[in-house]
Amino acid sequence: MFVDGLKLMVTGMGMVFLFLTIMVLLITWMAKILSPFAHLLEEPVKAAAPQKNTQSDNDDVVAAIVAAVHQHRG
Repeated sequence: MFVDGLKLMVTGMGMVFLFLTIMVLLITWMAKILSPFAHLLEEPVKAAAPQKNTQSDNDDVVAAIVAAVHQHRG
C-alpha cells in the first residue's frame, strides 16, 4: 500500500514538473520569436499632466484619517 502511494506521488510530481518545464520552455521560445514585434505593442508616451498642489492633497488625506479615527473611537 505504501509503495503504491509512493509510485502515485512520484508520477504526479513528475507530471507537474514536466508540465512546468514545457510551459517555461514555450514561454521563453515565444518571447524570443515575438521580440521583433514588441514595438507594435508599445503605447505612445503621453505628456505629463500638470502636478496638483500636494499640500492640499495631504490636507485632504489627513482630514480623512482624523475623521476615520474619530468615527472609530466613537
